[in-house]
Amino acid sequence: MDSVFSQHSKCHARVPASYFLRLIVPKFHITKKLRTSAHSTTFSFGPPTTQMSARTVPEYSMDNIPISGLQELETHLQQLLGDPSLPFNVKLLDDVELQLTEILKSTTQDPTPLLSLTIKLLSPLSFTRTLTIADPPSLLTALSSPLPGANLLALAIIQKAAKSPSDASILSTLPEIVEMLVKSWLASTDVGVGERAARVLGDLLETDCEAVDNNTRIADSRAQINGDEIIKRRVPGHGRLWRLILLSRPNLTLIQQLCSPNSAYLGQPRTTHQVTISQGRLLRLLPRLCTLNIGALSHPVFQDLFALPEEISSRVGGGLLQWAALGMVDKSDTLMHLSLVDFFETFVSVMRVSRRSAEMDAFIRKLMATALECDSELEAALKTLPDRTIEDEAEPLRAYITGLLN
Repeated sequence: MDSVFSQHSKCHARVPASYFLRLIVPKFHITKKLRTSAHSTTFSFGPPTTQMSARTVPEYSMDNIPISGLQELETHLQQLLGDPSLPFNVKLLDDVELQLTEILKSTTQDPTPLLSLTIKLLSPLSFTRTLTIADPPSLLTALSSPLPGANLLALAIIQKAAKSPSDASILSTLPEIVEMLVKSWLASTDVGVGERAARVLGDLLETDCEAVDNNTRIADSRAQINGDEIIKRRVPGHGRLWRLILLSRPNLTLIQQLCSPNSAYLGQPRTTHQVTISQGRLLRLLPRLCTLNIGALSHPVFQDLFALPEEISSRVGGGLLQWAALGMVDKSDTLMHLSLVDFFETFVSVMRVSRRSAEMDAFIRKLMATALECDSELEAALKTLPDRTIEDEAEPLRAYITGLLN
């Protein structure tokens, strides 16, 4: 089924009707008048009061469009929810899909409310089940749509892959979708889309992470919260998304380009404002990923991508983490320097309560010592961070930071 998320002449986006095949009847009751030239009737997303027999959708306004087959669709979707092994009634779904497609192609209304509703209705379905409805080409088109609602719908579907390592592995077999997810995270002009993409990416990488407790042995680890040791909280994943996103040249190159000055995206030069937005999004996600597998983030996979001055790389190495923390940000940009300080505050806070080996602690001390050189504002912020932390955590955090500073 063709996707129609292309841009409308009036800057409205058209919606692929395959996303509306799960228009499961909500628990609330909505009634709307439907008129044709010959009669008027009603339908509702409660039980339908009248079944429409017409199938062709003429060019009515949004308030005057009859949709046939709603009662049958309701019954069929209820059956599918009750028995997931039942096959889809393809003809019925296609009939309704065609009508919705025609409506959404002709409307000048922003269909975001329908997209939001669809996100809620898709929530009970698994990732693999949803892929039978919204296929990869449709997801790609939705992710690249200029309409934030379409992006958020695609992200809601992709996030389902974070439910299990096997689903995350399935997503890793769709590299074009993963690449568009990275682009949505770093390059979306919509704040909500960028934030949601970051959460989705973080959830996926947490599920997929092979390392448990940051690859530390319990006997050698050192992490406490209020004197109590942290215990393992998840099973290991397969690591396929980690390798695809954070250990492969194409996606690492994409991350580096989007977060670097004088870069281009979609054939157009990126402004300083766009680049700093991407940098900020990277800095906000990195601490979470460091608690999962800091080794993968600090390993110099492609040194030409994340080049640092020799005196820095010889001390701490040249991975994505070191580049983002020590070389990416222009500190003369006051706002970006504040973002960098915020990154380090979050980084030391979360690493304190993560399992850490002695080797990892040594790396963190070197990283922090390098960052603190000629940055009195960062040092002052770290020294006062415990005073801005909840009381139970303040003293353990102060002791940890003191150890780093010394």
